[in-house]
Amino acid sequence: MNFHWVQAPRVPRPPAWAVILVGFWLLLVLGGVLLESRGASPHETCLLHRLTGHPCPTCGSTRVVLGFFSGAWTEAFLMNPLVAFGLVLGGLWFGFRLVFGRSIQLDLSPVERRLALILGMGALLANWVWVLRTQA
Repeated sequence: MNFHWVQAPRVPRPPAWAVILVGFWLLLVLGGVLLESRGASPHETCLLHRLTGHPCPTCGSTRVVLGFFSGAWTEAFLMNPLVAFGLVLGGLWFGFRLVFGRSIQLDLSPVERRLALILGMGALLANWVWVLRTQA
């Protein structure tokens, strides 16, 4: 494994499809939060949960973000640890990139890539078990 700092634009340019998808999701969540605050029943944003009644691995993401903004850090981490950890790491990476104009480039061998994929899938599975036990 080899990592090094590379020069990068301070503000990354995401693909248009990602901006549209995230924007649509944010509008859906904002609409649900506004309706809930006016006394409506909670709006279900997770399609898997709506169809099966079981939470997906990222269920609780909206509540994690709302928990971070309201200062309920512990509750946010307990809601969905993988999403909370990812948001914190992503925020740190983005802040570092904004301030210094550098990013980390990670070079992995094929074996290391497979190992990283296995570890990532294991973390996702463990997180899903956590979500199923705490939110079901």
